[in-house]
Amino acid sequence: MIKVSNGNKKIGNDTLIINMNSATDCPSKKLGLCNIEDDKCYAMKAERCYPQVLPYRRAQEEYWDNHTSAEIARDLGDIINNKKHRIDYIRFSEAGDFKTQRDVTKLKGIARRINNLKFYGYTARRDLTYRSIPSNMIVNGSGFNVSNSFTAVERILEEHTSCPGNCRECNLCKRARGIDIKVLYH
Repeated sequence: MIKVSNGNKKIGNDTLIINMNSATDCPSKKLGLCNIEDDKCYAMKAERCYPQVLPYRRAQEEYWDNHTSAEIARDLGDIINNKKHRIDYIRFSEAGDFKTQRDVTKLKGIARRINNLKFYGYTARRDLTYRSIPSNMIVNGSGFNVSNSFTAVERILEEHTSCPGNCRECNLCKRARGIDIKVLYH
């Protein structure tokens, strides 16, 4: 069965979280496409602090790799239909990143099947193609623009559009605006 989380301290209960892999096994890091050091990587912190997180994320990867977009959409739909509260968003790749173009294609297929929810996430995979993504799939490029650009920085300047660090009260990354969003390393 699919393994998803439902919100966390920053992300509200209206959001399910699905990972394709872990921060430890991040394809962007392995390819040299992510310039965030491990000690500043948001996803890596959880894997360092909580021993159960890495095996859980690796189980998510195994599920992701071995199921089709139709199967994943069906399983997500089952979870959503059994929730007591409303789900509006699917946060993809809280940890890790797309491994190949196949992952982008699979996520597009899932988003097309569950077109009443917004899918949003972040990627450092500037080497992949994001053409024809569905309107409910928001891809925030790490330092490059897809739906938006999202860049971790040491200091926020006044002219920056900045992430407030609380997705419960903000939707900058959940809508395609073509903007450059800055976030402090955390």
